[in-house]
Amino acid sequence: MKGKSLLFGLCLCLWTSLGWGQRVIEVPWYETTNTYMFDIIKMELTDEATIITGQVKYFPNEWFRVVGRTVLRGESGKEYKLLKAEGIKLNEQVFLPESGQMTFQLYFEPVDAGEKKVDYVEGNHETDWRIGGIVLDEKPQKLEKESDCLIRGKVLGHPSSYRLVLMGYYDDNRIQKPYAIIPVRNGKFEYLCKLGESKMYWLVFTDELAKSSYRPVSFFIEPGEVEITIQPEDAYTDSETCGKEVNELYQRYQQLREEQFHFSTIYRQYDSLREPALYYTPRALELHELMSQNYENKQKYDSLDAIYQQLKKENKECTPQAIALNEKYKNLRKEEQKWKEGYMEKYPSVATYFLLMDDLRHWVDYRVHGFPEELEMLSFKDLPRLENMYYTIYKPMFPKHSYTELIATMLQSLKQIEVGGHYIDFTAPDFEGNPVTLSEQIKGKVALIDLWASWCGPCRRSSKSMIPVYEKYKSKGFTIVGVAREKTVQTAKAAALQDGYPWLNLVELNDAGNIWFKYCVGNSGGGTFLVDQEGKILAISPTAEDVERILEKMLK
Repeated sequence: MKGKSLLFGLCLCLWTSLGWGQRVIEVPWYETTNTYMFDIIKMELTDEATIITGQVKYFPNEWFRVVGRTVLRGESGKEYKLLKAEGIKLNEQVFLPESGQMTFQLYFEPVDAGEKKVDYVEGNHETDWRIGGIVLDEKPQKLEKESDCLIRGKVLGHPSSYRLVLMGYYDDNRIQKPYAIIPVRNGKFEYLCKLGESKMYWLVFTDELAKSSYRPVSFFIEPGEVEITIQPEDAYTDSETCGKEVNELYQRYQQLREEQFHFSTIYRQYDSLREPALYYTPRALELHELMSQNYENKQKYDSLDAIYQQLKKENKECTPQAIALNEKYKNLRKEEQKWKEGYMEKYPSVATYFLLMDDLRHWVDYRVHGFPEELEMLSFKDLPRLENMYYTIYKPMFPKHSYTELIATMLQSLKQIEVGGHYIDFTAPDFEGNPVTLSEQIKGKVALIDLWASWCGPCRRSSKSMIPVYEKYKSKGFTIVGVAREKTVQTAKAAALQDGYPWLNLVELNDAGNIWFKYCVGNSGGGTFLVDQEGKILAISPTAEDVERILEKMLK
């Protein structure tokens, strides 16, 4: 009898520990977030409270604040209030230590057992932290269809990184939403993808995204299981990927590339010059410091930048060791590009189709805003050869792949977006959601197409400088159409109101029309394109003075 009572007590204890009121969830899954600096690394569901262990990871001495009005909102609509905090004070600025990292606990009212998901909600302001769809009832992930892709992986050397973002290759996290936010638990992660065709994606740690400084893990999503080992931050080798056919082909290419050119040796040599004084000359370092001190003083900054550009022209920016290494790297890249183009011709596959697309993407990204060294790298690429490969090999082989349409867009842009070329038409909504076609707004006028963004300071300074020009010439046949690249209409509206733009503004939400891409400005803030009455591009990124000078001649 005593034995039966003991067994019953043990079973009761086990049932209680696994019950809804005693659950511990390490690094819970969630669906959306508007902040990557704050993460929920543990949730404890008890009968007395729901305890969240939060981590803020950002730059040292930056501050954050957790407000007392924060709630957990269940799928039922019920809200669970924040009761207290441990490790921080609510409603007060908290400054991060030198480590840039802080962990604390937040105690909420106990969540009802029937809730499957909750949202973390600070408030309704766009800067308030919101984490949506925190999963309380997790289901195991497994392959269900032959077309599914199950990503499994392990993480080496990132002890305080708890989450990865799955995003499209070269997506801009300021604009595009991630495909998934994946928890890392005890150095391991997994995610079941249902994203269709095989193409390249990125995995990036959320804490690195918060700082806009990250080393993405590139891999192909393809049917079956894909195993990924993410290397430590200071590793010279890329992360290892074991998958099916496409990933194996890409890994083989990477292997052959390294065996042929030994880029890892070059990277080690660059690492030996990591100290600024070993890479830059004393005069260059002095100018770096002065430019940093005068960043807000545009006139002073521009004059210092002019001196710095002259220093580069005179080849006095870098130390002799750095100059020699840069020359070695440049020559190696020239040889590698020729080899790669031959490889793409000889071994066509989805993996090499990605390489072709990526070579063309660099042309598009740097056509307008490329630095001299970036434009020099473009000169290594044989554009006619790449275009011929597309039409004769890859387009016939992959007529329905998304890279096919993407490359067609890029080739059109490379032919048109230049002085003397013709603008590319598009339709985008205005701030009220009404679709507007560019050609209908600028027909028969000299027009400035202004691609800007609320988060792009240089773009907004350029746009504001055009206001006097617009007011002077709007009645003489000149117009401006702005397009804001945003996640929400509200941010565009607020910025346009603050800056006082008097012309029509449209909005490009989540790159729905790929307008920036079509105009060869990639993930930069934007650009301006002055076109004549027939749509010919007269100038790219002109100053207000340049625009007025041209208008003075054309609109007398």
